[in-house]
Amino acid sequence: MVSIIHSPPQEIVVTGLTSFTSQVNLASMVAFVMNVSGQPLALYWAEGVVFLADFVEPEALPEEYVKGRIYASNISHAPMPKYNNFVRVGNIEVPVIDVTSNIGLRDLARWIRENQQQDSEKS
Repeated sequence: MVSIIHSPPQEIVVTGLTSFTSQVNLASMVAFVMNVSGQPLALYWAEGVVFLADFVEPEALPEEYVKGRIYASNISHAPMPKYNNFVRVGNIEVPVIDVTSNIGLRDLARWIRENQQQDSEKS
């Protein structure tokens, strides 16, 4: 019998965080990138936050990956209290994927939400 070990990341290092005031503003940026690149993109949602994360590929930092540490070079995010499977920008629907069942992404969304609340309170 094959042994299977589920080993989610132990640590996510966020090196850049970009806040958008609304989900439509974030989706507008994503729609622009999709239009220019021709590549499909989707936003993630969990914990009342919609976000796009630029994760560094494991091959770029294999030692860190083996230690359970992954890096996000930038996370763009906006509040989205209730899940919707898309955000409409003009005639484009930017897909939104509910990642609540993914432990790492759910914890990342919670961290973003809590971090932004702290930053808002400082202003």
